[in-house]
Amino acid sequence: MRSKSLRAVIVGGHIGRSHARAYQACPATELVAVCDVDPRTLQAFGDEFDVAARYTDFETMLREERPDLVSIGTPQWLHAPMAILAASYQPKAILSEKAMASSMGEARAMVAACDRAGVKLAIAHQGRFSTGNQRARELIAAGAIGTPLVVTLAPGKVNAGIMNILTHNLSYLMYILGDPAAEWVIANVQRESDRWERSFPCEDLAAAVVGFASGLRIMLESDTPPAGAPDVGARIFTGAEGVLLMSSAWGVRVLRKGGAGWESIPIPDDHMGAAREREIAALAVWATGERSEHPGDAHLALRTQEILMGIYESARTRGLVRLPLKTMASPLVAAIQSGTLPIRYPGRYDIRHVTVAAN
Repeated sequence: MRSKSLRAVIVGGHIGRSHARAYQACPATELVAVCDVDPRTLQAFGDEFDVAARYTDFETMLREERPDLVSIGTPQWLHAPMAILAASYQPKAILSEKAMASSMGEARAMVAACDRAGVKLAIAHQGRFSTGNQRARELIAAGAIGTPLVVTLAPGKVNAGIMNILTHNLSYLMYILGDPAAEWVIANVQRESDRWERSFPCEDLAAAVVGFASGLRIMLESDTPPAGAPDVGARIFTGAEGVLLMSSAWGVRVLRKGGAGWESIPIPDDHMGAAREREIAALAVWATGERSEHPGDAHLALRTQEILMGIYESARTRGLVRLPLKTMASPLVAAIQSGTLPIRYPGRYDIRHVTVAAN
């Protein structure tokens, strides 16, 4: 195994903890510094992982540490400016948390800045490294259900916004399907309460249909009421030759044309911590050039981001939106500011906090 030659730093002491565990588990990486604007969070973060170099200013950490790898574990509205700043110090690779950004303009600016600097950028949807999603991708690529026609994502027990949970679920659907480029989105969004998520506006619920050149359709729901399905959050891939079902209750199952019934696909025991470790290990070999691609590559993540922004744009314009998206600002913010999504129940609240603050 390669020695610990890649020096890693992390900004964001909450979700950054899962990155820290993975860096310390990876033989090729060494966690050399952590950063958080809150001194108490920073102290707890540094203590938990026994990291001596601690910073409350991100740029100071970049300038003094000159890292090879940078993890950005802050809220989405900070991802673009932090990734662009980090790219200017030319690390080998950056891993930025989901959601990628708050708009297509921000997302494209992140990718452009990293491309100009020769820095590899990945977006942290660690479920792309789960054994279940990887096996499902292999099955569909091998033709287990024939040409995919319709994919349905059932509402989960906890959705908490398009840019919070649906960004994960959509990214995994896209990964399993081979990351195709969508052609259009038609959707509706409801925001009758002044709902926010980590200091950025958030919708109450949404639903969408996404179209692809092959004829494939993806049906998405976020925060809609469960419809009484035996397992909420199920992912159903319907193809010309069969059906692939993924759920927490049933694992991965395939019903093939002409088969005798449901075939259960054995998947090794896995958890998101193990998937994160594989994500970081893949980042290390991608950063050094030993691997030519990374499933979280930001160029692929742009496709998921564009669908998410297309959902908001469809709600704003009340029609079908063709991709690539021309609107570079946040369509959700534009819809709120224009009155397209009027608040019926005033009182701003953030779903990351217990208390509700009245306006």
